[in-house]
Amino acid sequence: MKKFLYFIPAILFYLLIFILSSQDLGIRIHVHHLDKAVHMIEFAIMASLLSLGFFNVLNASTATKIIATFFFGLGLGVLDEFHQHYIPGRTMDAQDAAADAVGVACGILIYLYLRKKRKQAAKV
Repeated sequence: MKKFLYFIPAILFYLLIFILSSQDLGIRIHVHHLDKAVHMIEFAIMASLLSLGFFNVLNASTATKIIATFFFGLGLGVLDEFHQHYIPGRTMDAQDAAADAVGVACGILIYLYLRKKRKQAAKV
C-alpha cells in the first residue's frame, strides 16, 4: 500500500488535466500547432510522474517499466481525447493524441535522465 503513494502525483496531475478538459476555457491558440506543443508538455509531465510510480513499484526490468509507463500514459491521453468528445466546445483530435504520445515518450526520457543524474550524484 505504501508504494501506491508514488502514484499520487500522477493521479493528481491527471485529475487537473481531466478538470481542465471538462470545460471550454475559451482559449484559442492561433499559432500554427502551438496547441500540440501544449499537449506534449502536459503529457511529458504526466509521463515523468507516472515513471516515478512505475519505476518504484514494479519489480521488473527497466524495459518493462518503460513499456508499462508508455502505454499507460498513452491510454490516459486517448482517454482524455475521448472524454473531450462529450464536452461542448471541445473536440476529439487524433493529432492531439499523437502529440500526447510524443509527450509521454519525452517524459519517460526526462525521467530516465534525471534518475541517472541522481544515481551519479549519489555515488560522489
